[in-house]
Amino acid sequence: MSTKHDFISNVSPRKQSWTLVVRVVRAWFGQDYKNKKLPFSMEFVLIDRKGDQIGASIRRTLIYKFKEQLQEGMVFTISSFDVASNSGSYRPSHNEYKLNFTINTKVKLSKTILVPINVYSFTPAPDVFNESYDNNYLVDVIGVIIGVGVEREYEREGTKTKMNVIELDSNGYRFKCTLFGEYVEELNSLLSSDESQNVVVAIMLTKVKLFQGKPALQNALSSTRITFNPEIGETKELRKRREIDYLLFLSANTNSPASGLIQLPNSSRIPVNEEFLLLTPRTTIEELKNVNKGTSFILLGISIFN
Repeated sequence: MSTKHDFISNVSPRKQSWTLVVRVVRAWFGQDYKNKKLPFSMEFVLIDRKGDQIGASIRRTLIYKFKEQLQEGMVFTISSFDVASNSGSYRPSHNEYKLNFTINTKVKLSKTILVPINVYSFTPAPDVFNESYDNNYLVDVIGVIIGVGVEREYEREGTKTKMNVIELDSNGYRFKCTLFGEYVEELNSLLSSDESQNVVVAIMLTKVKLFQGKPALQNALSSTRITFNPEIGETKELRKRREIDYLLFLSANTNSPASGLIQLPNSSRIPVNEEFLLLTPRTTIEELKNVNKGTSFILLGISIFN
């Protein structure tokens, strides 16, 4: 007798006997900032055959039980988990709920081919950079790389981190994304190859933050995944649009457009190590009392005792 499977869209805390067949879209370790040697948790994004997504979390003490089983891209049957409210900053899915694995959670590899392989959920760039966009959620974006900034490096707590900016074109809409650390290394590998022209980049689970009052994209510390020239329909569509734009340019101009990537100017007016102070929300002690979600703040106050 076959087991009845549920869909992500039906999951809620009203019962615990859910059984899902899902593909692991993304898996990463949540960092513990007090103990950097050990992860705080293991995080996932899961997708079912309908294309709905949900986040899942495994606390530190249970990582050993599941980390070898759950692999990105694979499909699993998952049951006996807890369902909780999906709250806080930088949520990996727009689902109202998230899954919490327990010691009793069961995971079994599935051979089904019904769960989508294309695991992206792209948001149109103009929507992301609209000031009304809810930046509590991580976002997937895609575009053709048309410009690269000047690589910089800053030091914090004795650790040096690389930083660079890329500019993308998505159907005529241009936007920028700031990359840090290992993501700069991935960019450098692309730039040093022979395939750095007309490159489509898909950025999964990236942050939308307010910088100087305007929305800005930057990679999240561990969850973001960058893929160059992914084999998906959106890649073909973007390249076709770029080819059409190129032909239209030639028909209207006698001079050929400049080839290669644009070198972006270093337009930052502040040191990189001070950007945190501008990118992180600020609050007062009184306002902090009313905060009911886990997030980071810069606390504004004056010390009255030394």
